[in-house]
Amino acid sequence: MNRALLGIDVGTTGVRAAVVTEGGRTLAEASEPCPPDTRVSGRAEADPEAWWVAIRAVLGRIGSRTPLSDIEGIGVVGQAPTAILVDANARPVRPAILWLDARAGAEAKAIEARLGPRVTEAIGGNRSHAYFLGPKLAWLRTHEPRALEGAALVVPSHTFIVLRLTGEAACDVSTAMLCTPLFDAHARDWSARGAKAVGIDLAKLPRIAPAHAVVGRVTREVGALVGLREGTPVVAGGGDFAAAALGSGVIEEGQVGLMLGTAGNLLIPMASPHFDTRLIQSHHVGVERWLALGGTLCGAALEWFRETCASGVDWETLESEVARLDDPASDLIVLPYFQGERTPIWNANARAVIFGADLTHGRAHLYRALLEGIALGFKHAARVAEEGSIRLGEVVATNGAGRSAVLRQILCDALGAPLSWAHDVGGTVRGAAALAALGTGVVPDAARLRSWFRPSEAAAPARHVPQPRSQERLERLFARRLSLYDALQSEFARDPSERSSGSP
Repeated sequence: MNRALLGIDVGTTGVRAAVVTEGGRTLAEASEPCPPDTRVSGRAEADPEAWWVAIRAVLGRIGSRTPLSDIEGIGVVGQAPTAILVDANARPVRPAILWLDARAGAEAKAIEARLGPRVTEAIGGNRSHAYFLGPKLAWLRTHEPRALEGAALVVPSHTFIVLRLTGEAACDVSTAMLCTPLFDAHARDWSARGAKAVGIDLAKLPRIAPAHAVVGRVTREVGALVGLREGTPVVAGGGDFAAAALGSGVIEEGQVGLMLGTAGNLLIPMASPHFDTRLIQSHHVGVERWLALGGTLCGAALEWFRETCASGVDWETLESEVARLDDPASDLIVLPYFQGERTPIWNANARAVIFGADLTHGRAHLYRALLEGIALGFKHAARVAEEGSIRLGEVVATNGAGRSAVLRQILCDALGAPLSWAHDVGGTVRGAAALAALGTGVVPDAARLRSWFRPSEAAAPARHVPQPRSQERLERLFARRLSLYDALQSEFARDPSERSSGSP
């Protein structure tokens, strides 16, 4: 009898779960939306209790199709870095601050000044920026000190759910690496020096554990509530980006993953760390590999376009409109900096720009330009990696935005490498289930997971190869994009209140 594992993903815009057999076959899966609060520019928050309610609903739907009592192990992964402050009863004391939140720019600069030039990078391999956890906690220290002081623990998204399931809290290295400057990448433990610069008590941070290590078991109360067997082992889990790479078999050097969710992440496994702070530096899950990430907004930008420019229009219609363009070689440029930008420009004040539009351009031109803008963001990150002599091979794309054949071909052309995507292989929830399989011994090592990465005959991978003419055009657009961004840097650097008020 095939043993079954449960994978859960706490995403930026919703939660998902799937039951996967030890052979990698998905028995049942379900999802539930949980949109974040981004109504104020620069802010991105969410209610962790809403995640827990959504997970219970998702498990209820899955349990109607396959018995949850047969689950051998559970893995939880999630968006990162996310700050969730919980009290002694594991109840949130305020909404979670998500990775998208860009309010901590001043705190990031203050931390860097406190530590000294390049000390932040020396501690954890990453720069000081509003994206990372340390500045977010420093922002709370400045603006909401009572909330920080009243917290018993500060946990990431996946740890919050593990805490609810088991009563235990642990953080893995993939997520801890994004807690700059709180985590020492060399000692693989929390940094007292970094914590002092942030103003956080180390006792408020969970213990460090391998992502596939069993850290707790489902409690009787939770088991009765959701239908899981009491005592079911739960592993520490990790960042959704690393789980996406594991779940699609992107493990070895030379392989490249593209996680096309709310966030877009270019995922590059490395045998040894290569701490170029123009990229995000992290660690893999389930295997002893480091990860370099190129991060840009993806699904969130596409959703913005559909809600703003194509209300009521489905994705298939937008795809067909782009495919029918007489002149797909329009020179429209979109800088998709809707919430600032991460790699490699690290500019939290940057904002989205549509450049070169005239009255001949319609919705399809704008949509294609947005897809190209996302792809060129990945190209910029890939260029930085190649400058560091990191070899980039064939690309494996995962997650929802990969359903777009138009986007996949544009990504293939922009990166100049073959790209494949298969809907029944890869993704964050399969990576979470794979961690549970490793931690419980259902699968003895990552090499035995290879059967999970082969798509079924009914869902052969969609494979794309670069088209020379499109490659050449995107290369020209990329050069213009860099020039456009350079020309706008002084405007982005102005105080946001001045930009919105039109002050000189």
